Amino acid sequence: MSLRSPDSLGEKISSAAFLGMALWLGLEALGAGPGLRGIALGLSALMCLAGAFRFALGRLLRRLRRARKPRRGG
Repeated sequence: MSLRSPDSLGEKISSAAFLGMALWLGLEALGAGPGLRGIALGLSALMCLAGAFRFALGRLLRRLRRARKPRRGG
């Protein structure tokens, strides 16, 4: 799996599926109320949302790691 960009059709389809599930689980969580079921559905929705944006998150984390590394030379 490439962290640069979702190049393949399969990666685009899986990102769309994660996003669709995140939306569906989020709506179910709102309807479930404040109990344990609602919390579990909400957490599942957040995890699916993270899965939908995994390529953007990977790029962001890579930039943050590069920015934190001390530069050699000088």
